[in-house]
Order: sequence, then structure tokens, then C-alpha cells
Amino acid sequence: MHHQLTDAAHLVILKRVEKCAYMTVNPVDWNIFSVKWSRKQWTVDLAQKTCTCNKFQMDMFPCSHELAAARERNLDYTSLCSDFYKRQTLIDAYSVPIVPVGHLSSWIVPTDIADRVIK
Repeated sequence: MHHQLTDAAHLVILKRVEKCAYMTVNPVDWNIFSVKWSRKQWTVDLAQKTCTCNKFQMDMFPCSHELAAARERNLDYTSLCSDFYKRQTLIDAYSVPIVPVGHLSSWIVPTDIADRVIK
């Protein structure tokens, strides 16, 4: 299957999409939603990419509550993901040659740097 996300990120999304199928989503306005599951409730803001569970703010990757709200608006879930989770970003990261630095004994390190002790 071809998608914009890395395979690992895509698998996480699929698991979270499964979970959000059991959630009740109520729009507050065009971007803000109240998402309920069991006796718990979260507030999702799709425009700000936030959820009161704070998972997106920490991972820059949509939680199941955001995916439930995105489903309500027929929004493509990849638009909620940071570029860090996209295939092209991974490809671009390795597009520049990585030059080996050689053995530690061959490094030329200035004395003022070599004398520093990091605690």
C-alpha cells in the first residue's frame, strides 16, 4: 500500500483509527470537537492540532481522539502528522552522503575542547 507516512507510523495510525471507531464525536464548531469514550471526554482542536490528552503536543502525531474528529470532517489524517513521520522526510535525511569520521585516535581536537569535562 502506498501512503505518505513511514510504515511504522502508518501502523500506529491504523491501530488508533480502530480505537476511534468506538468514540462519540460532537462538533463544538468547525475545528473544535468533544470526543467521548466510555466515561472519559477530550477536547480536540483540529486547527491548532491539540487534544486535551496532550499526546499530539508531545509526539506531533495524532491521538485516537484527533483521528475521530478528523473522520467527522473527512480530513486526511496525514495532514495532522508532523513531517518527521513522512516517507519523504526519511528519504531526504539520507539523501546527503554521510562521511565517516574515522577512528577516535585520528581526530584532531583543539586542546581547549579536549580539556573540557562534561558532567
